[in-house]
Amino acid sequence: MKLCGVVVLFHPEEDVIENIKTYIGELDRLYIIDNSEESHRDLFTMKKAKYIKNDENKGIGFALNQAAQFANEEGYRYLLTMDQDSRFEAEGLKKMKEEISTGDYENVAIFTPLHVTNSQSINHTIETDQLVVMTSGNILDLNIFREVGGMKDWFFIDGIDQEYCLNIRKHGYQIKVFDEIHLKHSLGNIGTKRLFGKTISFTNHSAMRRYFIVRNRLYINEMYQHDFPTFCKQELSNSRKEAIKIILFEKDKWKKIKAIRRAQRDFKHKITGIPSWLKEVLK
Repeated sequence: MKLCGVVVLFHPEEDVIENIKTYIGELDRLYIIDNSEESHRDLFTMKKAKYIKNDENKGIGFALNQAAQFANEEGYRYLLTMDQDSRFEAEGLKKMKEEISTGDYENVAIFTPLHVTNSQSINHTIETDQLVVMTSGNILDLNIFREVGGMKDWFFIDGIDQEYCLNIRKHGYQIKVFDEIHLKHSLGNIGTKRLFGKTISFTNHSAMRRYFIVRNRLYINEMYQHDFPTFCKQELSNSRKEAIKIILFEKDKWKKIKAIRRAQRDFKHKITGIPSWLKEVLK
């Protein structure tokens, strides 16, 4: 199976090289797309790697669309999408390739492993027909990718994976989860507190991330509430619950609440991409 991949960088830490080593051996080409201000070209000397430095941080969706374009130009049908802080368990990608090569998956748009995060143990009873999956570790069929219009790069960050999954579902395509193949993924600075005898977890996302989470959920609800009403209602409910956790547990709470209000206002005014007030923050 001929396969290329992409890993998107943003201020990568040193362990990104070790993460890449867990899957580059199974790739014919790896596109390393760097959204950082500074160059990291000297770190990536692998023969299979093609390093692309963007002039500015244009977001994860833009980078994934870039990689898909490179892959199309070089004749690849399948693209592996990786985050910089994800790694496959031993021979995980090799097993995925073997499964895809020997199975009948004509209607599958996304092949994905079971994601194991730093806050979630492996769940062996997971449903293999998940509605949405996170981007990292996915193998995308680029024929379908082109048909549905690729990633919504104007989301910038957050919700891009969910929107793409709902989009391919709406077009009648499927997601195949290989729950025996595991991808380890870091979710960042997860915090926990005990409240009324229960352990409550919270994400500690920055105000900037919180802005995009809330705004893009509102756009997803607008686009897909009639096709996937239960999912959309749950995501809006998550925004409300997360706002309460911010007030109760997180630092910079009023800055984050202000970002949530801006997100709601910008959605009403149909603002997409990076709003002008955020551009200085992202430089």
